[in-house]
Amino acid sequence: MKNSYNQNNTSQVDYKLNEKIIYIDQDILIVNKPSGLRTIQDGYLPSIPNLKSILEINFGKIWIVHRLDKETSGVLIVARNKEAHKKLNTQFENRTIQKTYVARTHNIPSWSTYQLIINLKINGDRRHRTIIGEKGKISQTNFKVMDSNSITNFSLIYAAPHTGYTHQIRAHLAFLGFPIYGDILYQIPDDITAKTLNQNASRLFLHAVKIIFQHPVLNKEMIFSSPLPDEFLLQ
Repeated sequence: MKNSYNQNNTSQVDYKLNEKIIYIDQDILIVNKPSGLRTIQDGYLPSIPNLKSILEINFGKIWIVHRLDKETSGVLIVARNKEAHKKLNTQFENRTIQKTYVARTHNIPSWSTYQLIINLKINGDRRHRTIIGEKGKISQTNFKVMDSNSITNFSLIYAAPHTGYTHQIRAHLAFLGFPIYGDILYQIPDDITAKTLNQNASRLFLHAVKIIFQHPVLNKEMIFSSPLPDEFLLQ
């Protein structure tokens, strides 16, 4: 199906979404969401731009299947009809959709791979953070170190969440001692150097690089990826 994306719309040109459409057919749309753009309308400030509203200007009504945090960039699935939305939701509920993220983190792990299985409590404190707690729900993320730089004390880490709770990767990495660069919410309070770097960071350095799922209508495996932004690379 030909992409009829309207490049003349001011709101969309501002976010360069005409360059962010990865795939489109009559049932789904795959977009490379930019950092700084909300997935859906903000409950307190509905006038703030969001991905869903911008896409609907060009493609009509769409259904959000899953979300990325405002600060997180990368590949995102959008449903274009109710049937596709229902079937994709089922895949997420059954945890058959595979997602991979890359985080640029503070500190360097002693391990090359690590599987964290631990309880998480959503909205667990006064700052509305996801926290580690016995009363939470079981969560799992598999990690793999891609690269590290002992001079800058940064690492690049693959994160493959098996469960999909709010801020799961951010909370898991912070718990392990490798908080994400630019993540002020989950930074380690006593790490003054990291806190200073976070305050000057251009963004939160978490990017959804790959997603694998079954097409909701065609019933074939779909694999989509989003290139890692240049600023993630270790210097």
